[in-house]
Amino acid sequence: MAREKTLFIYNPNSGTGAIKNKLSQVIEVFMRAGLDVNIFATGKHGDATQIIHSRLGKKSTRFRRVICAGGDGTLHEVVQGLMDLPPELRPPCGYIPVGTMNDFSNGLKLPRNIVKSAEIASGRVSSLFDIGTMDDEPFVYVAGFGAFTAVSYDTSQQAKNLMGWLAYFFRGISELGAIKSIHVRVETEDETWEDDVIIGIVTNAKTVGGQKIFRKTDVRLDDGLFEGIFVKTPKNPIELNRILGSFIFSDFGPQIKTFLCKKFTIETSEPVPYTMDGENGGIRKRVEITNRQQAVRFFHGQDAEPKKKKPMKTIEKR
Repeated sequence: MAREKTLFIYNPNSGTGAIKNKLSQVIEVFMRAGLDVNIFATGKHGDATQIIHSRLGKKSTRFRRVICAGGDGTLHEVVQGLMDLPPELRPPCGYIPVGTMNDFSNGLKLPRNIVKSAEIASGRVSSLFDIGTMDDEPFVYVAGFGAFTAVSYDTSQQAKNLMGWLAYFFRGISELGAIKSIHVRVETEDETWEDDVIIGIVTNAKTVGGQKIFRKTDVRLDDGLFEGIFVKTPKNPIELNRILGSFIFSDFGPQIKTFLCKKFTIETSEPVPYTMDGENGGIRKRVEITNRQQAVRFFHGQDAEPKKKKPMKTIEKR
């Protein structure tokens, strides 16, 4: 039986660089699964997308599967490349999470063990999952602005490797005194909402920045809907504490406005820096964020999807 032609892209610098020490074991897993693997290592920002363009853009090269090993940023670049292909030509994608946070991998039920994730990536269990676009630029699971959104891509890789999620925490604490209020107008299919906020996030993940922000049954990754979370500007320390408690207990109160919809138009009073999947998303004043339902097929662990989605709990004071 012919081996399945597979493109394997890995980032040797993601996380603590652990993939380099496990590379031979990972390749052995692929060989046992019957994969014919072409291997590419990334060296700089944008490499993974370019590899997809150069290798999958050729009609003569029929890769049946793409597997990437790295953090959410590496996966972000791979998906950007896949979304540039016509839907019928997009091969399914396996993901071996070796970054600092690996938020999207939680939804795919992928273990942190590299070899076990490689077994899933080279397996047969796959499903179609939603992908987002912000002004037609693809992202995997989150786009946002405001307090702390620049922390993930401004924190050095060396600091992430040494401290893990603590690198984000300490960086965030250093910015607490400089939290800026941003006036925002949000339009969805169902309503228009306007207020002052300190953060705005549109997401399709169970965790963001390593923090679980939804209950287990709150998020589906294939329903064509995104969760929007906008944190109103706290007027005093008490309100700030309530906001922190809301995220800790996944019980959103009056300081947090939530949406569940397919498309967002977000306009801020001035241009603000955005992030997409923890990567620099540029400075923007008005964006359109759209859910591309079931756009990319991912290999995943068993029971990666909850059976039914429950609406997020939100209390609005009149």
